[in-house]
Amino acid sequence: MSSGLERRSPPSPAGSPRSLRDPVTITLDGEPVLAERGEPVAAALIAAGKLMLARSPKFHRPRGPSCMRAACDGCLARVDETPNVMTCMVAAEAGMAVVSQNRLGPRETDLLRMTDWFFPDGMNHHELFAGIPGVQGVMQAFARRVAGLGRMPAEVEAPRTAARRSADVVIVGAGPSGMAIASRLAEHGRAVELIDDQLAPGGGLTALGSVEARAFDEIYASCMDHATSGRIRIRSGTIAGGMYGRDLLVVGPGGAEVLEARALVLACGAHDGALAFEGNDVPGVMSARAAGWLLARGVLVGKRVVVVTTAGGGPFGASFAAAAQGAAEVTLVQGEPLRIRGASHVKAVVVRDASGKDREHKADAVLVDAPRSPAYELAEQAGATMAHEPRGFVVQTNAGLIGEGIYAVGEMTGTPFEARAITDEAVRVSQVIRA
Repeated sequence: MSSGLERRSPPSPAGSPRSLRDPVTITLDGEPVLAERGEPVAAALIAAGKLMLARSPKFHRPRGPSCMRAACDGCLARVDETPNVMTCMVAAEAGMAVVSQNRLGPRETDLLRMTDWFFPDGMNHHELFAGIPGVQGVMQAFARRVAGLGRMPAEVEAPRTAARRSADVVIVGAGPSGMAIASRLAEHGRAVELIDDQLAPGGGLTALGSVEARAFDEIYASCMDHATSGRIRIRSGTIAGGMYGRDLLVVGPGGAEVLEARALVLACGAHDGALAFEGNDVPGVMSARAAGWLLARGVLVGKRVVVVTTAGGGPFGASFAAAAQGAAEVTLVQGEPLRIRGASHVKAVVVRDASGKDREHKADAVLVDAPRSPAYELAEQAGATMAHEPRGFVVQTNAGLIGEGIYAVGEMTGTPFEARAITDEAVRVSQVIRA
């Protein structure tokens, strides 16, 4: 049984021409860029070699996408006159205008970068020239300009509709865990809504190579079959914004809703592991999961890629290395990244390997595969108990239950990202929900 996940081959390195089935033209700062209709805008820009998309507040250091799941600020841009858009979450459409923001001058040079040069040890703009008549006002205006994130929208947005309604089963997260339990509940006649903020379902399994993803074929195919028959309603591009008692705030293309479900299942997954090392925010440094997600869509993040897998990391680094062999020069290293060489883009990375030696590896992209941190936020709002581990806060459950009618499953509860473990958990928790 095949999962049906679309995987384009062969992949094309960033900046190289690629084969598109339904091409559309978007623009970045007025420059035309070819994109696949419906793919995330950030993916199209990376494929075109536009890796440096944003600038950091205050110091205006170069930034690029690092997560492809709206958990960083490296892809923020103005899209069709709307500022601060996460371009990894927006589908490309013909004529879409993307404009980089928070800059003075061209995107590649940005004259405000001089702030970083003048204040190499940092700057507290709150105290800069404070109390000096005349100068203080000028510096405050400068600080606002330097730290701003785009101009206001060109037009006032019309009020969006909001509604309150009840539902049978609502599942937050359309990764393997959410899909597995959705299928089990649909098989027993429950009406299931599967909510996910990504443009398409699948979660982490869509970042795996075809060989590794094969283990999840049954989970994916079963859920999609139920969706086709109408037993599961998949709501992609929809955000679960917060828990208020039993109420779940949901914001999607149609507006905002407050849902009260007979059974609410949180399958929010985990955040990519973020490590503190020098230059970890240079364009070209990316999570292995994000790079794998791009690779599955035919985009290589570089021609010379170093994958650093730390203790407790996986499986995305090894999966990327295997899938990209032959298309790029890939070096897989077990160890800890220490520093990046390069300012506007990656040139090399120094890694302390398992033997304790520091080695420099030349690269134009560095992928980090570190232990992922459970996405516990909604569960905590729902009153769940947390247990702190080195990787983050893990949600504690009683056979999946964390509150009256509220359940949690998957990586957020410590379940391994493995098809068998996910399937077994879905069977157990679905039995509790049906009881």
